[in-house]
Amino acid sequence: MMKNNTDAPSPHPITRLIRGVMVLCIWLGAAAVPAGAQPSMEPETGLGLYAQVDRWVRDWDLPSIESPEALTEPVCAAVVTLRLDGQVFGRGTAASPDPDPSLIWRATSRAVNRANSKLTGERDAMWDATVKQLSERLTITIEVGDELIPIAPSNITMPGFGHSPGSVGLAARLGDECDTIGPESIITRRGDPAQYAAALALTLSDDANLVLQNPEELSKQGFVFYRWSPMVLAQPAPGLGAVFVDRGGRVIEADEMTMRSIDSLAEQIAAHLQARRWAGVEKYGFVGTLDPVEGRSASPFAGAFEQALGAYALLRYGQDGDSVSKREAVVTGREVLSALAHVEEDEQSPWADPVAACMAIVAMAELPLEMILGDRELGELRTQCLKTLDTLYSDQEGFADSVPTAAHGLVAHALSASALIDPRDRKGLARSAIGRVFLETPPELLVSQMPFLAWAQLHSVDPDQEVPSRTALRQMRELVWEHQLRRADLSWADRDLVGGIVFTRAAAPLPSWSSLRPLSAIATMLGDERLTEGTIASGEVPGQITRLVESIRFVRQLTAEGELLHLYGEAEDAQGGVRMALWDQRMPVESSAMALLLLAESQRSFEQLMSR
Repeated sequence: MMKNNTDAPSPHPITRLIRGVMVLCIWLGAAAVPAGAQPSMEPETGLGLYAQVDRWVRDWDLPSIESPEALTEPVCAAVVTLRLDGQVFGRGTAASPDPDPSLIWRATSRAVNRANSKLTGERDAMWDATVKQLSERLTITIEVGDELIPIAPSNITMPGFGHSPGSVGLAARLGDECDTIGPESIITRRGDPAQYAAALALTLSDDANLVLQNPEELSKQGFVFYRWSPMVLAQPAPGLGAVFVDRGGRVIEADEMTMRSIDSLAEQIAAHLQARRWAGVEKYGFVGTLDPVEGRSASPFAGAFEQALGAYALLRYGQDGDSVSKREAVVTGREVLSALAHVEEDEQSPWADPVAACMAIVAMAELPLEMILGDRELGELRTQCLKTLDTLYSDQEGFADSVPTAAHGLVAHALSASALIDPRDRKGLARSAIGRVFLETPPELLVSQMPFLAWAQLHSVDPDQEVPSRTALRQMRELVWEHQLRRADLSWADRDLVGGIVFTRAAAPLPSWSSLRPLSAIATMLGDERLTEGTIASGEVPGQITRLVESIRFVRQLTAEGELLHLYGEAEDAQGGVRMALWDQRMPVESSAMALLLLAESQRSFEQLMSR
């Protein structure tokens, strides 16, 4: 019997608002995307090429290059990658300025030959069975392009060769010889763009001296460079079919963003942070930056600031304790702070670093004072960090020279938050520090003090008082939204950047995890009626929700999940981690912590809006 529609759960009111406005944004964005931005190759063609490669690999037997079975759809660039347990086991490349029906065969043959070179067992009676079992464990990725477009040597030194990194491949030709590097290699290797040109030149000429030459010099020696737009199909796990991916993962669509998906994303990132704890007997807290491609961390422990920030994010996320995930997050946050107080031989004490000391104070302010005083290590952390804090700011001299300019807002926040863990009255100092930062920071640079300056300001005034910096904070928010990437601004290949923030003063003006800092402050501002007027159906609120959710979509795009995990040697460790950028797979604690803070503040603001 068909169930009556009235029995279905009604969507959350904010989810309904998000869906309605997002559908309009999708329609407007699609209408504005430049024609011809999508790849010219038909999806069915790509699926057919993948199916052919899959048959060859599973049989571990390719036909002769002279046979008709070796010919496929003509392409100009082909990369075939075979992975075993997440690690590259064999990779083959092939390219031609003119479409060539043998390129897929050539790339597959090279990938299989490289994999064969790693097999050390004897070719005995069991060899075929061993290879068959191995081939079933492999995952396959193919990257194909149907046109090579000449590129100026000067463009090769630019990020992404003049395009967003990972959206195009690079090819080089010397005489009749041609080779390529695919976008997947580019987003997992993190090399200087010019290094890829030198690597291709070395492959084509076998002259080691070329590694030291720049693209301009290589061009004078006869090398010609090309870019190509990829169609990429990847097998997420053994036994599964191939899926289309962009920059290694699936593009998150705007209509997927709901209250439930936002809650799920926060829970996933919180779980990742908890899993980043050091497993040894030393009290290291969180391990260092994770390189998921290689499956290892840069160091046994993260810096003291990152440790405290990660603890703070978990404590803020789990503040209401209304789920098992949140209660576990609070326990982990408290344990990391205790570990931070225990300084191992090779660690620097957090109170020796003014930025780390302030972050530790802000994090400890999330714990009950009696819990801190009842724990010897937390008590020591509190005492020592407060001593450091008292050396960092004075009314007469301002901020100490030891405090980086970008951390002035954090010092102000620590001064304000210290009232929760220490009876000394620093409210006057906090108000003075907050006012000084707003006065001395140019409006266009105010984002560099976020989110801590905004949180310091809101923490320093009662809920029924006016916010002294209301105008400055609202201007900061508008400036961020002016630099937010919208669907109508982007080509089809860059649609995964929607919601990212581009800071034009940055060395490389491309969206990355750093935009999460001001967005976390904006998420808090959404729920404060003094800074965002209206309700979920009127005033400024609907537009602000839409903008914020678009950026949360970008956060999810940065988060390792689903198809993206096929790139990683340790997929389980990477699950839920927030990458530095879509083309930089590294996962510092700071990026995941700031993403969790953004989501936790968004959830809190949504609840405040619902209560109006």
